[in-house]
Amino acid sequence: MAAPADKTDPFDPFGVAAAMTGWCCLLKAAQEIRDIDQEMMETMMEADAAAPAGLSPEACAKLQGVVSLMRRLQLDPEAVRRSEPETMRALESACRACGARSRCERELRAGTAARTYPDFCPNAARLDRLRHA
Repeated sequence: MAAPADKTDPFDPFGVAAAMTGWCCLLKAAQEIRDIDQEMMETMMEADAAAPAGLSPEACAKLQGVVSLMRRLQLDPEAVRRSEPETMRALESACRACGARSRCERELRAGTAARTYPDFCPNAARLDRLRHA
């Protein structure tokens, strides 16, 4: 039961309980932010470990596009990397040099990349060969 605004609480005349409640809310929010940061850091570390050595963050971001597209096409990028490393290197190289990056990202976000990639992707022929192999 809350005390009226014009009367002081007889059990808490200095407002310590109200101040503690506010602090508890702030501490809880801070803990949630720390948890989010930890999860984000773990995700970044996993991505770093999976990235090929010596690539810039921009190049890694571009490579994520080909990996995402392969997954949308029901291709396993890691299986292709193991079984056909030269093909995967060619896919990654073409993706890094691609001039249609913004369209690729837009199509991936919209969920239409699996249908439209032959129109803009320099890897279309390689991906089709992998899909039909």
